[in-house]
Amino acid sequence: MNSFQPRAGRMEEKMKKVLIGLVIVVALIGGGVVLLFSNLDKIVETGIETAGSNTLGTQVDVGSVSLDLVGGSASIFDFSVSNPVGYSNADMVSFDELTVAIDLQNTSSEQVHIRSVVARSPHVLYESEGGTSNMDTVTARLESGETATAEESEAPQVMLIIDSILVENIRGTLVSDKLPTPAEVSLGDVRLSGLQGYPDELAEQIMDPILSQIGAVAAQAMVQAITDQLGAAADQLNEQLEGAGSDLQESLDDVSSKANEALESVGNLFKKD
Repeated sequence: MNSFQPRAGRMEEKMKKVLIGLVIVVALIGGGVVLLFSNLDKIVETGIETAGSNTLGTQVDVGSVSLDLVGGSASIFDFSVSNPVGYSNADMVSFDELTVAIDLQNTSSEQVHIRSVVARSPHVLYESEGGTSNMDTVTARLESGETATAEESEAPQVMLIIDSILVENIRGTLVSDKLPTPAEVSLGDVRLSGLQGYPDELAEQIMDPILSQIGAVAAQAMVQAITDQLGAAADQLNEQLEGAGSDLQESLDDVSSKANEALESVGNLFKKD
C-alpha cells in the first residue's frame, strides 16, 4: 500500500506536467492566431504596396486597410501611386477609399475570391511634356515585362480571383507644356471583369488596361483642352481687334468729318471772293 502511493503521486505529477505543456502550446497557438489576425490588415497593406511598387516601378502607398472577416468585406484608405521619375513630385493616381467584397465560401489559404472592387471619384494626374506622358512611361514598363515575377516578389503569394472591378467617376488634372494652365477634366469610368493571378500578375492585369484607357481618354481631353484654350484666346483676340477696329473707325470718321468741315470752310472762302 505504501509503495503504490508514491507511484500514484509520480503519475499525477507527470499528468500535471503534460497538461501544463498542452496549455502552454494551446496558449502559444492561440496567441499566434490572435497576433496574425490583429496584424492581418498590416500584412495586406504591405502586400498591396509591395506588389504595386514592383509592378509599376514607382512607389505605391496605402494609408490603411480595414478587414471585416465575418462580413467578408475590406476597405483600403488613402491609396496613391507616385509619379514616375522625370515628372513632378505629385501623385499620379490617388483615391480616398476603395471597397472590396470577398466571397468567404470560396476563399482558402491558397486563394482569395473577391466578388467586387469599387473605387469612386479617384484623381488622376496626366502630365505631358515633349510628346511623352507619365502614363506612357508606366505603361511602357508594364508592356516591357520588367515587372517582378510572383516568385521574386516579397508579397504574399496567394492566388487572387476578382469577378469585377469598377473605377467610377475618375477626375483628372491635365498638365502640359502645350497648355498655359492645368485643365480639370472628367475621365469617365473603368470596368474590368474575370481577373485571376498572383498579386504581381494581377496588378499588371488591372493597371495595364486602366492606365491605357485613362491615358487614351486623357490624351483626347488634352487635345480638346488645347482646342478650347486656343479658341478662347482667338475669341479674345477677335474682341480686341473688333475693339481696335471700332476705335479706328471712329478716328477715321472724326478725321473725315474734320476734313469735310475744312473743305466747306475753303469753299466758303472762294464764294466770298
